[in-house]
Amino acid sequence: MSPTIIFSIIAACISVGGVLITVGVIKGKINQNSEVNKVQDGQIEKCATKDELAAAIKRSDEMLAIITKRAEEDRAKGQGQWREFHEILAKHAERLGTLETRQTVFQKSIDELKNDIKSGFKETHDELKELQKEIQGLGKHG
Repeated sequence: MSPTIIFSIIAACISVGGVLITVGVIKGKINQNSEVNKVQDGQIEKCATKDELAAAIKRSDEMLAIITKRAEEDRAKGQGQWREFHEILAKHAERLGTLETRQTVFQKSIDELKNDIKSGFKETHDELKELQKEIQGLGKHG
């Protein structure tokens, strides 16, 4: 056998081997891609459709509107209660001020009455002393 034929056979074997290896690699990649596609199909099945997403977004918007409305109602109610509390507080402050004024007037009246009673007792005492002197003076003249 001539060396040319041997080299030709070896070259043919290498070419066939390269083709077989390439076919094997391609077959492996196809199988790998097939597995990846199966996994992605499973994941896609779990994903929502456009209609489901649109419905979820619509429901989310409705819930946001409800929560916003409730927050506004709560805020208005809280402000009303705050206003009512301050009105009651102002009324109580006014009543306390009036009570303090009345108490001051009452205390002054009691002090005046006390002074009037003291001066009345003093005047009565003085009159009794004068009366006693007059009675003693009459007793000496009589």
